[in-house]
Amino acid sequence: MKEKNPYIFKQLTHLLHTGVFCLEGKTLVSYEENYQYNPLHGNGELRKHLMGLADGQKLPVVYPDEHEVYFICIKAKEAYYFIGPMSSHAMNRVECHRFYHSYGIEETWEKGLHSHTVMEILQTASLFANLITQKEYEDQQLVTANQLVKVTKEQETREQVKFRIKEEEEDIYRHTYQEERKILNMVREGNVNEAVRMSKEMDIEVGKLGKDELAHWQNLLVVVATLCARAAIEGGLDPRAAYQISGFYINQGSSCKDITQVLSYRNHAVEELAERVKEQKEKRHSSSYTEQCKDYIQKHFKEKIYLEEVAGTIGISSSYLSRLFKKDTGMCLQDYINEVRVERSANLLIYSDEPLSMIAEYVNFPSQSYFGRIFKEKKGMTPRQYREKYKPAEFIPSD
Repeated sequence: MKEKNPYIFKQLTHLLHTGVFCLEGKTLVSYEENYQYNPLHGNGELRKHLMGLADGQKLPVVYPDEHEVYFICIKAKEAYYFIGPMSSHAMNRVECHRFYHSYGIEETWEKGLHSHTVMEILQTASLFANLITQKEYEDQQLVTANQLVKVTKEQETREQVKFRIKEEEEDIYRHTYQEERKILNMVREGNVNEAVRMSKEMDIEVGKLGKDELAHWQNLLVVVATLCARAAIEGGLDPRAAYQISGFYINQGSSCKDITQVLSYRNHAVEELAERVKEQKEKRHSSSYTEQCKDYIQKHFKEKIYLEEVAGTIGISSSYLSRLFKKDTGMCLQDYINEVRVERSANLLIYSDEPLSMIAEYVNFPSQSYFGRIFKEKKGMTPRQYREKYKPAEFIPSD
């Protein structure tokens, strides 16, 4: 059997305080020295169960047993790889004994299990899967594939979330602003993927926030959701919407009894807030083209203005600019050009003595008659009537 990365596997067994095994055919290879304590070595039924799970899905198996101890199984072309045990909580001597006894391990081989966060376990599965298969998996993919959480984002659609948000009461936010700036910057910028990725890094580095593992993740959900809501507000999201979103996921997480489900709500909170900021920024970005177009017209209203020239100046296609301008303003580009020219001409009618023909020419209407028709459409009166109404009689020139 050709071994994959034996040096790396051996080093990881020391680093992670867990076992790594490879089964090809009937040959079981261990990458840890004292493997006699490990159920993956001594319990064939456990390996058989994990292999059955691996045969039934394409993604790595992440299997929690009744003791909240996790085992990982990765199926390769010619072999099965096993990683574990990895306890999701600190176990006392009694709990350890019950764990080992359930797998038929002799008491003389019992040893304390190093505790890992659920995030560390999921990332361990992703790491080994990459080493073995060269494929990359996100922790949320593993959560979904292994049914580690009851409610997935696909099941809890955004429409359902928005409906339920309306039914939630405002929550009280009790915590202070933290120093983890990277994730907040990503939320503020609407960078969804980086926001979610960095939130996982922050989870690993942050200290314990509760007396047990579940309380830790629930408290961390509160911290992350609230900080990200504030960052989203800074990124342009309406405060009421931001706090409704964070409040919804905080309330959902507070009633969870499953760590992976709390983790899932945390991820959804970060993703939802970052997505909403991204949507707001995209709206503003689209509007900026319209504003650039308006600015161009304000500066060049005395000249002939062509749609293609304006679009080329601001760097988009003429057809896209035409649709976007209509969407943002409710009028076509030529109507807006006429509106600007009418407003400038109205100012001249009041504050100058220039004849109507000169004013029409100055604002680049092709003729005085066209000027008069457009002006009346916009102002409800002719240019002459407008001048007579708004300019003192003694200053009205004869045209």
